Amino acid sequence: MHRNLDLVSLRTLIAVAESGGMTRAANQLHMTQSAVSMQMKRLEQQLSVQLLRRDGRKVAATVEGDRLISYARRLLDINHEAIRSLSEPVYDLSINCGVSGDIVHPYLPQIVQGLHLSHPQLGVNVECDFSYFLRRGLKNGLYDVILTTELAPAEGGEALMKQSLVWKTKPNGICWKKRPLPVALSHNCMFRKPALEALDKAGVSWVDVTHSMNDTSALVCSSADLGVRAEMTDGCINGITEIQHDGELPALPDYKVVMYFSPSVDKVIANEFANIARSVFAH
Repeated sequence: MHRNLDLVSLRTLIAVAESGGMTRAANQLHMTQSAVSMQMKRLEQQLSVQLLRRDGRKVAATVEGDRLISYARRLLDINHEAIRSLSEPVYDLSINCGVSGDIVHPYLPQIVQGLHLSHPQLGVNVECDFSYFLRRGLKNGLYDVILTTELAPAEGGEALMKQSLVWKTKPNGICWKKRPLPVALSHNCMFRKPALEALDKAGVSWVDVTHSMNDTSALVCSSADLGVRAEMTDGCINGITEIQHDGELPALPDYKVVMYFSPSVDKVIANEFANIARSVFAH
């Protein structure tokens, strides 16, 4: 049979041990002396141990009582922490940030860190998606700010950085030497169209090895040296790296990182986010 400790009784036990008497503890806890005595008797009966003893005119904890008090303090601290976490907001304000997956690292951690330094009580919820869906989500109120990768900014967008696309696959991979060239880019990826157009223009035959709308399977294929990808130069994606192809693969166009804000976002936070993002992407 499970026996559950009562936090009220534990709090009373601590008060009795610290004050040295039932009457003093009762005064501290705004209880009657008989109620304190009843709680201590019930607690001792529940645990089948003596918790308190008379020491002259004072009441002191036994060895078992001291041991229980040590646990009681921790249990009461946890109880207080749990109540505080539910009654006090973790953040004063939070924003929803959508970002293209290929630029999460190394940029987003730096932006979030900068925001935390200037606004410690600001929560930042980050969600990755394709640029097309990010812009649609911003329009539908899902995001307060988005960072996309595009050939050129649309209305309301600010270009933060320009980088060339490069071909990437598994480190020391050899799939890029095959013809037709295996390509691992999901059908929703913004880089798919310019990459395939560059291959067609250069007369390089290619084959789609993913046939997927989800980029996870495409990334897995590329990390397994089963296909090449087009990515921004500084984008850090585990498992793939830039191919040193010595011109055997065609050059790819420049792409921009573009920042958009929702009209309803807090203006002070938007300005701070924008300034930090500009600084991060300028380096």
